[in-house]
Amino acid sequence: LLLLALSSSLRSDGMLLIVGLLIGYLVSSVISLLYVFSSAEQTQGFVFWGLGDFSSVGMTRLPWLALLTLPLLSGSLLLVKPLDAMRLGEEYATNLGVSVRMLRNTSLLIVGLLTAAVTAACGPIAFIGLAVPHIASLLIGTTSFIRLLPATILTGAIVALACGLICSIPSGGLLPLNAVTPLVGVPVVIWVLFTK
Repeated sequence: LLLLALSSSLRSDGMLLIVGLLIGYLVSSVISLLYVFSSAEQTQGFVFWGLGDFSSVGMTRLPWLALLTLPLLSGSLLLVKPLDAMRLGEEYATNLGVSVRMLRNTSLLIVGLLTAAVTAACGPIAFIGLAVPHIASLLIGTTSFIRLLPATILTGAIVALACGLICSIPSGGLLPLNAVTPLVGVPVVIWVLFTK
């Protein structure tokens, strides 16, 4: 919400990204302070949550998570045409009647709420959001949001479930989810950096 409030005064996407990183560092600092004042049991619980885990979303939590995420995903699908116009530049999008500021704020709000909901339920899951859009783009052969966003949603679900299955294969206990997701995500990100 802080980033959303600041986005109205920041004109550049680069500045918005830098402010987002700074907010992330500020939150990390607060979390470090919470570690200091937490009991050993609370610290251990937070560490396990931080490793990422789909098993914490049981049948009691799943309806609530779906109730929040499904409308937000539907809302994101309504933004595909304005987002495609934005890919051609802010001026072009404005000439087509797209309110750039409103689109940016709506996108930030939807992405922030989706991220918050999933992170609260499953912990922070690394590399899925960074790598999956590139995997989906590679699979469908386009970067048009009209096809890419639904493909990304489906591919993200498949990749997340595959990583969850890999975590449950070893006998003697579950691997943390964030031990597996970088194995999928890092090669994709490196490939994108070297090819584009």
